[in-house]
Amino acid sequence: MISTCNSLILSVCKHHGSVAGYESYHELFKSSGEIGGEKVAGVKKVVPNVHTYNIMMHAFYKDGLIERLERVWSDTIVNKCVPNEYSYSVLMAAYCDDGRMKDAMRVWEEMGNGGLEHDVVAYNTMIGGFCEAGNVRKAEEFFKEMGLSEKKSSSVTYEHLINGYCKIGDVDSAMMLYKDMCSKGFTPIGFTVDLLIKELCTNNKVSEALMVLRFASKSNVVVNGGSYEFLIKGLCNEGRMEESMKLQAEMVGKGYEPNSKIYSAFIHGYEKEGNIELAGKLRTELLGMQ
Repeated sequence: MISTCNSLILSVCKHHGSVAGYESYHELFKSSGEIGGEKVAGVKKVVPNVHTYNIMMHAFYKDGLIERLERVWSDTIVNKCVPNEYSYSVLMAAYCDDGRMKDAMRVWEEMGNGGLEHDVVAYNTMIGGFCEAGNVRKAEEFFKEMGLSEKKSSSVTYEHLINGYCKIGDVDSAMMLYKDMCSKGFTPIGFTVDLLIKELCTNNKVSEALMVLRFASKSNVVVNGGSYEFLIKGLCNEGRMEESMKLQAEMVGKGYEPNSKIYSAFIHGYEKEGNIELAGKLRTELLGMQ
């Protein structure tokens, strides 16, 4: 049965990798209906179906073997097996990850021309691809088209766009999308929060960055030590030493120990406000750590 063949191929891919899975795929469909290399009367030859090809495409995608993935796609077409939405999404994702946005656009168009609907996964794939490539304007076009086609955006949609705007230095647009994302009940992942905090602090928007951290904490989102570092440095630079101390205590409570950059931020902050004595004590502590 084809379902048995597909289960076997999937298992081999999972435990031994895509190349081994492809060998099993080739052997199964080459030899089905045969015993010892000879055809058996009354035994119908099993042929691959779209799920077979999808298993192999996804396996090669996970292993980053795009050329082999393309070979399986060609097999799908040559053997007159009609790809489904998942097939197109895997191929688009592979091209997007590889920065081949022209190829991804071609697949997008072929998908529509084939009468298949562009689902949320397909939209998110293209939005993420264009954001990673630095073409956020094109990603926004897909985002708007997504809304017009009544496809509901997901947290992944917003994360792609926020990351894209941070990447090109447009932190105001990133923050606007972040607020819209939160108002719709989506919770961002830690990576997005860390990136947004970094960009806000870099652009001297420390209060907004602190607001992002507070919302993340309430939503149980784990941020890395670098976010605390950027915030403490920003607060110290603005002379908000009491807030900096509270944030450092929170940072230690999260398991992040203060490093030389944190010490330097406090030393600079205390010197700026004229507290030379405390700045000296911290400098002594810092020297003792090195």
